[in-house]
Amino acid sequence: MSTDKGLNKRMGDAHEAYVASVLGQRQTRGSGNQWRDQMDSKHDRTECVFAFANDGKSTLGKSVSITRAMWAKAVEQAGGERPMLTLRFYADASLKVDTDLAACDLLDFAEMREDAERWHKAKPVLEALIERSPRCIPVLVELARHLINDHQ
Repeated sequence: MSTDKGLNKRMGDAHEAYVASVLGQRQTRGSGNQWRDQMDSKHDRTECVFAFANDGKSTLGKSVSITRAMWAKAVEQAGGERPMLTLRFYADASLKVDTDLAACDLLDFAEMREDAERWHKAKPVLEALIERSPRCIPVLVELARHLINDHQ
């Protein structure tokens, strides 16, 4: 029994540390068991537009269930950040990772995708601004204005 608890703790700790590292989040104390600092890891909504609060679930099993109650708890505990559930499937007890997934609200995902597309379209304009002489700035400003107006 203690082996299972030890393995589950190692699985959870490894997953939480990885998610926080990949997403640039701060890990919360005690894996979110503090009433004033819930969830496993968080961004700070005052520092970034897409600030998420994460609750991670990991397993050696074939499936992970996400319930409405689990999602409602994540929404409540996110404390103003956008809720996210991260799911990790381990291949075996050596903690070899098989699959990492993230579940978030569809509208949050759509907003991030729209911003990514806007950046993708604006990137050549910004690159041209860096590479070209100052006399082309009015043309680049007009292109930038056009890109911004297309997404409003």
